[in-house]
Amino acid sequence: MDSLTSMKQKLLPLGLYRLDEPSEVLCELKAYAVGLDILFEMLGELERESRIATAETYGLSRRESFIGREHPEQTLSERRKTLTYFEKTVMTTLNDDDFAEFLENIGLTDYSVEVRLKQAEFNITINENKTDGQKALLEKRIKAEIPAHMTYRFHYPE
Repeated sequence: MDSLTSMKQKLLPLGLYRLDEPSEVLCELKAYAVGLDILFEMLGELERESRIATAETYGLSRRESFIGREHPEQTLSERRKTLTYFEKTVMTTLNDDDFAEFLENIGLTDYSVEVRLKQAEFNITINENKTDGQKALLEKRIKAEIPAHMTYRFHYPE
């Protein structure tokens, strides 16, 4: 139901207004309806963009910028999958599959991980060329996921 019809239905039972053509009240209602329809459309868009499952533009971009990983070249489903992963509060397990999913969701595609449990050590080899800033950001994110009692070493191509 549009705004004009809704307003007319609410005012007619009162019997105070003439709402047939060409009454001034009807002209005012039409003007209000145009503005309200624009507002309702904007609110609908805001509601869609506020949820990962329905966002398509700025809702995804703003969430991605918050986690420091914007990839507008990816498909909507890939972007939503990444954001959904990052909205999880904590990695509850540290098995190979979970850690691999984590590394891929922070943007790594060519890497290897060696875990030495007896030495409580992670050796992470990143076979991709990264700038110093990208390396620092990756290391910060990875360190945040690795248990505090583990040590970690990062290796990059020469």
